[in-house]
Amino acid sequence: MKPQGILRFLNINKDMKNKIYVLMVILAGAFWGSSCLFVNKLTNDIGFTSIQSTAVRVFFAALILNAAVIIKGRGFRLYRLSLGSYAIAACSGIFSVLSMCLFYYSCMNETSAAVAVILLYTAPIFVMVMSLIFFKERLTAKKIIAFLVAIVGCALVSGIASGTKISVWGILSGVLSGFSYSLYGIFTSFYMKKNDEPLTFSALNFLFAAMVAVAIASPAQIVEKTAGREYPWLTLLFFALFSLCTAVIPYVLYTVGLSGVKPDTASILAFTEPLTACIFGTLVLKQPMDVFGVIGILLVCAAIVILNVNFGKRKMGEDASL
Repeated sequence: MKPQGILRFLNINKDMKNKIYVLMVILAGAFWGSSCLFVNKLTNDIGFTSIQSTAVRVFFAALILNAAVIIKGRGFRLYRLSLGSYAIAACSGIFSVLSMCLFYYSCMNETSAAVAVILLYTAPIFVMVMSLIFFKERLTAKKIIAFLVAIVGCALVSGIASGTKISVWGILSGVLSGFSYSLYGIFTSFYMKKNDEPLTFSALNFLFAAMVAVAIASPAQIVEKTAGREYPWLTLLFFALFSLCTAVIPYVLYTVGLSGVKPDTASILAFTEPLTACIFGTLVLKQPMDVFGVIGILLVCAAIVILNVNFGKRKMGEDASL
């Protein structure tokens, strides 16, 4: 049964369904934010490069998601899509899922994690502009205020107020990571207009991303480093958990969430990613947190609250849902 069908089966009204979609997007951001825990392990303990970590993430996600599609469709029935749908999935996988990670890590290496996360979250700007062009969405004052509050909060959480190093390529790659990130919501909206199975879209995204990532990540080194571990099978399980928590679960949640949340709003709700990363970094990785970070967390939470004020209610005969 499709996610939308489950909601109908449970007799959940429109207001509640919209809020569930919002919750899905927020949870997706939280799962993405957990990646710092896994990447810390992959780079410090196993010795993977950022590209190799990305390759592991998308490869195992592709295996898990496509296996789920085959099981759900009892074969390859769910892959019976138009050539245009495959083209959208390929573009999304390569130019959004994969390129976002590569540009993001490049920016981090050239500048700092602080600058990288801020530039990554310029994505809502691109989404708002493209939504105006492709979907004729209205640019409301609430969305603008929520975005500005969220971006300031994200900046404070990241530690940018303390000062960071800057480079031209670092800034450019950071902006490109934000642009790549923004494309996912746009590609998803186009795909879902022609298809009603979000799981297949997510699976194809990672399949195309994995094909390119493995080709450029020195796969022989990945195998060598994995085989050299004391318990290789535990390392493989860790890879699978990494993909589940930072790719499979959040992308499925985000894709389904876009069924009831507009792309520009979803990109702002996903600001829970840097918020979660900050919390994990402070509590688990023991990274320092100053007063700016605390204020930033409160601002990100405020942005989410702003977006959901009077959610689902009608005013002057117009649908005020997000």
